[in-house]
Amino acid sequence: MGTYAANLSAVFRGRRGVSPVYSDAGRFFQATYLTGKMGELLTDVMDVLAGGAGSHVLQLRTPFGGGKTHSLVALLHLVRNRAASVAACPELKDIADPGNVQVAVLSGEELDALTPATATGIETHTLWGELAAQLGRYELVEEHDRTGAAPGGEVLRQIIGESPTLILLDEVLIYVEKAMVVARGESNAGRQAMLFLQALTEVVSAQPNVVMVYSLQASVGEAVGAEGLLSDLDKLVARVDSKREPVAGDEVLRVVQRRLFAELGDDATHQEVARSYSDLLRKQLLAAAETGDARREADAAADSLEERILAAYPFHPELLDLMYHRWGSLISYQRTRGALQFLAAVVHALWKSGAKSPLIGPGDIDFTDEATRGAFFSQVGERERYVSVLSSDVTSDGAGCATVDRTLGADSPMLAQLRVGTRVASAIMLYSFGAREGEDRGVLETDLVKSVLVPGLTRNVVVSALHDLREEELYLHYTGRRYRFEPTPNLTKLVRDEATKLSSNEVLTEVRGELENQLRGTKGVALWPEAPSGIADERPVFTVAYLHPDWSEDRDPQSKFIEQAGKGAPRRYRNGLALVLPDKGQFDLARHAVRLRLAADSLLSKARQYNFSAEQIEELREKSGNARRDGSAAIGAAYSTVTIPIRSRTGDAPYVLETSDLRTMLAAGRALHERVVEALSQRVFSSITAAKLVALAGLGPDRKAVTCADLVDWFYSYYDFTKLWDKHAVASAIAKAVSESELGYVVGVVREGESIVPRDARQVRFGERLTADEVDLSNDAAILWHDYAREFLLTVVEPTPEVPEPDSTGGAKPQPAPPAPSATPRGGKPGSGRGGPSDVVRVANVKAVVERSGLFNLGRSLSWLRDEQGSVRIEINIRAEGEFDRASFLNGFLEPIEEAAEDLDINTQ
Repeated sequence: MGTYAANLSAVFRGRRGVSPVYSDAGRFFQATYLTGKMGELLTDVMDVLAGGAGSHVLQLRTPFGGGKTHSLVALLHLVRNRAASVAACPELKDIADPGNVQVAVLSGEELDALTPATATGIETHTLWGELAAQLGRYELVEEHDRTGAAPGGEVLRQIIGESPTLILLDEVLIYVEKAMVVARGESNAGRQAMLFLQALTEVVSAQPNVVMVYSLQASVGEAVGAEGLLSDLDKLVARVDSKREPVAGDEVLRVVQRRLFAELGDDATHQEVARSYSDLLRKQLLAAAETGDARREADAAADSLEERILAAYPFHPELLDLMYHRWGSLISYQRTRGALQFLAAVVHALWKSGAKSPLIGPGDIDFTDEATRGAFFSQVGERERYVSVLSSDVTSDGAGCATVDRTLGADSPMLAQLRVGTRVASAIMLYSFGAREGEDRGVLETDLVKSVLVPGLTRNVVVSALHDLREEELYLHYTGRRYRFEPTPNLTKLVRDEATKLSSNEVLTEVRGELENQLRGTKGVALWPEAPSGIADERPVFTVAYLHPDWSEDRDPQSKFIEQAGKGAPRRYRNGLALVLPDKGQFDLARHAVRLRLAADSLLSKARQYNFSAEQIEELREKSGNARRDGSAAIGAAYSTVTIPIRSRTGDAPYVLETSDLRTMLAAGRALHERVVEALSQRVFSSITAAKLVALAGLGPDRKAVTCADLVDWFYSYYDFTKLWDKHAVASAIAKAVSESELGYVVGVVREGESIVPRDARQVRFGERLTADEVDLSNDAAILWHDYAREFLLTVVEPTPEVPEPDSTGGAKPQPAPPAPSATPRGGKPGSGRGGPSDVVRVANVKAVVERSGLFNLGRSLSWLRDEQGSVRIEINIRAEGEFDRASFLNGFLEPIEEAAEDLDINTQ
């Protein structure tokens, strides 16, 4: 950083260690952009030294780092080494040449009233002693120097002599301020120094070829409160034109360009970059322009930006503007030197990192670089208050802007490379210090967007990043439509603190509730089964099981859910199950969003306790609403994969898992379950053709009938069968097959050995219209092979009466009696031992123990009894153990029994 802070005294004395860019006249002017004001200064001074007219006493009045010392060094080199100066800067050749000039340099930073100076070989104690020693006439003021009494004008005229003389005084105020505390008789060294300067000014003004140039701070604040001294020193020159400012306006830009870059590349590159940025801004502005005037303003703004980029290259003009117009209002900011130091650090950091950007703009500042941070805080001040802000919200891996980087860059390599969140946050940090006249601190969205746009980045993405940063950043404030960082946490901090109070179970319960809302009204869903028993078996509905967010294949393999039904029992309906696997990343986002929503809602409920303003309450409501939407979106995308078992074609295993990626499916406007259904649409169907059902049933001479219950079981049990969303598809296919004479259908069957026989042939339906609602899919109904059905239809046709054949006596020949029917009771299976000689069951006493897995079949049995004729009395003894919600237990279980039972004895614990 010292490279950009000139030391006039060190250059004057040729002190070792001074950078050649200052000590060597040629190198100095090669690196110097000769501003208009500096050129005028050099011209005026050389004219007077050559005997011409002009001001003899000149004051350089700029803020710290405004080019004062640099201008004094330029004067020094021009009078001491004119040839090298002109060779390096041809613009100097037309300036007057005064010939040999005696030079004296008094530096307020180097000298003080207590420490003798010895650089000349003579020990001096005062400014006048040092001046006389440098000009070789110390004997004239030896006594004045020893006593500390300022000499009069006549002595000073003798010290200066008749030769062209240039006297350079740097940081005068600093010397006088230090000297004020050193007593000199009834006066002090500071007062004597002021008397000396006043006398010197009068002497120099009267000499024909003598010039005195001194530097002074621009404001009381920079003068460390020495307002009186500053005013006195300011009055050393009366004429306005004797006060010079070496660097003005956009000249800082040229100074920086010349100093930091040996050359700026070819003009074609500059023009291409300027045109790209101009076109980008024009496109963004025209998109929002609604009138002809607005469109003309957009074109004008774009053209202006192109011209300014050509002038500012390789810097974005917005970066230089904010430094000059905003930081310029800061006491700590050194306008020229500060710009050089800060931008030098910025350029070096970007060069080291290999960063590639068309321009260096506010969003390109690498605050992770230590030198850049140091230069930044040196210029804007408030290091102690803002260092933690910068670390928390911009440079740390856990900063909110890093989260935004990852979010926006997840699906776009270009956005990932641009690191949009960090880019925007870095720019806001720069804009958080200083302000334009009449404005508050911070930056409007429109100005911020203009400063961070680069080819490949759009306004919409920047606005999205801003929205996300407001949610993620701890110290980012948005007030008065302006963004800025402040050292006090915003509501984000309170929300985060409140969020940490919530347990994982509370948050997960809310997530489950949101997911249940999204799945409400959906049939055949099992949500977050913790074990295979959590997925019902033997339900003729295709089941989609959404596994728990914390599910792990290593802990609970998918095969466990597919093959088991709980308590070691194998799953029967394996062909009626799909597993939807969680995306842990999305569930983390969902948990985060739900946690923020709950926290914001909690803070809203404590608004009086925290004494929130109306603005803060509105912001909390906005946070809650945004978190609710974000949570809903994350939950909707929280499942990434759906798997389904299908028949293995290799024979090594009965099934393989087929996987579908839900993330590749367009999700706009569609709920989670809708996407799952679509993903399964090539494997699970809502209908089946009659021909397919006939083929799968395998009816023929060897299997003439199949009960409808068995048929449904086969569809949900065997991988060879078509997967169906529900059994209604089977009923529809049966109805269609019967109507098309592909199958027969009958309600009421008995078993004869291995055969299934209709109890009443007249109930066989074949080749007639049948609706799905008429099809009974229980064990008491069956489908029949078409030839088998025809046989029964023939038996119910009324036979033609036959005339008995006469016997030998002339009487009628007796006919054999029909065989007695042999039947199996309904529900009997071959080899079950439950068949009997009678075709009627008159009394049935059944005692059975039914576990949870058999409740579905128990329901089917009771439904059959309800539909049959006869007297039914059921005595039940139910023992249910578990943790049941009491209200749900009373309403769902006990109340229906109370309404049905005559004698009720209930004991609950």
